Amino acid sequence: MTPEEKQEVLHILEAHERTLAVCRACAETARDLAWEIKRGHMPGPDALRQTIEESDRVLTDLGRMEIAIAQMKAALW
Repeated sequence: MTPEEKQEVLHILEAHERTLAVCRACAETARDLAWEIKRGHMPGPDALRQTIEESDRVLTDLGRMEIAIAQMKAALW
C-alpha cells in the first residue's frame, strides 16, 4: 500500500470514528432528555440552546461527510 493509499484509508477510518461519535451523542442526548421528561422536569433554556447548537454543528458535519462519500462513490465509477 502506498503512503497515499494509507493516508486515504486513515481518513476514511477517522470519518467512521466521527460518525460513531455523532451517533453516540445523539443517543445520549435523546436518553438524557427522555429521563428529564420522565422525572417531570423540563430542560432549562440554556441546556436546550446548547443542544440545538450542538445538533446544528453535527448536522453540518454530517452534511460534509455525505458530500465526501458521494464524491468518493462517484470517483469509483
